[in-house]
Amino acid sequence: MASLFNDRRFYELANNKLASMESKINKLDKSDFEDFSIDELAEKFHNDMRFETPTLREAEISQKPPEDITINHRGRGYSSGAKIPGTMYTLVLPFDGYPDMLGVFPSSHSTILPKGEIEGDEIRIVYRVPVGEDAAAPIKADFDRNLNLIKEYLGYLSNDVNTFNDKLLAALKVGLERRKQKLDKDDETARDLGFPIK
Repeated sequence: MASLFNDRRFYELANNKLASMESKINKLDKSDFEDFSIDELAEKFHNDMRFETPTLREAEISQKPPEDITINHRGRGYSSGAKIPGTMYTLVLPFDGYPDMLGVFPSSHSTILPKGEIEGDEIRIVYRVPVGEDAAAPIKADFDRNLNLIKEYLGYLSNDVNTFNDKLLAALKVGLERRKQKLDKDDETARDLGFPIK
């Protein structure tokens, strides 16, 4: 099963977001500043560009019907790569938010990554159990450990997200002021040239 919070580091995501912010600000023209104040533009950009931490819907945890499967088993009493019958149990943990954020490696973390597969707005945790093995208690215990680890990582991610979002608004205002000053200076220089603009 795949690891969550392991696709890319938060600082890479943040740097990409800041580069995107600068690109969008540099596309603004005079009319944008005539229609809105710097604070209004900054708030608008902030609402569009801020990160949000996904939230789990624990009350809606469910499971898929058990499925018959064949397991490549390596263990005592079996030859290497023996295929034996088993059952697949899939537990489903719904969430709200952008699925990609569950692949972001936060700046703080523990030594173990939570497991899960993202499908739409669900984290699916899959267990493959050979026929004859006790399943319920070990699966429940492992699922609870994994769920706590997911929540721990969401807490780490939330700290990064909140810090970034708090700094983003100030960075937006600085960038917008810089853009407005450039546009005003360009207009002033054009006027000083004394030729009509067509």
